[in-house]
Amino acid sequence: MCNFNGPQTFTKMCGYPVKISHQFKPLAIVSLLLLLGAGSLFAQDQGKYIYGDEQRLQIVVHVLGEVKRPGEYIVPDNTDIVEIISKAGGTTEFSNLGRVYITRYHRPAQEGSGSAASDTRKEIIEFNVDKFLKKQTGTPPPVLQPGDVITVGRNSWSKWRNMATIMRDISVVASAYFLYRRVIDNK
Repeated sequence: MCNFNGPQTFTKMCGYPVKISHQFKPLAIVSLLLLLGAGSLFAQDQGKYIYGDEQRLQIVVHVLGEVKRPGEYIVPDNTDIVEIISKAGGTTEFSNLGRVYITRYHRPAQEGSGSAASDTRKEIIEFNVDKFLKKQTGTPPPVLQPGDVITVGRNSWSKWRNMATIMRDISVVASAYFLYRRVIDNK
């Protein structure tokens, strides 16, 4: 319990010595109480949130698939799926913005020393970023949560690219083999 000790210049609030000017005592007390209350709020999910340079909570998310810079990103806690794709450098030429997925893991509240991994629930959220950007849907993009994994799907051209690469490699090997056979047969 925090007690106010009257008109003294130095007072003890919640166990801490605090110097308060007489004219600002009520404001200082309210500010200090709010600050102490906010500290306990941040302590609730210490592992999931990071207090960033922008004086806002930040979260860690992962971006995979057809983006220019896949990887782990630390972003403000109200970042949506469109913003994180932009932060990852945008999409590649083989992306399919109609197939963007958020994989979210729900872990039960830990009581005691821990919980079994089998208790973890996985949720996959699909969002059509292409429709959103063309204003064909009124649904706002999903806001990210700590630990989300965002995957941008591939379009059909990526399959043709892979097939063309394989065919090119086979033709190089075949050409080298036939060239070798021609040299050997002419000796």
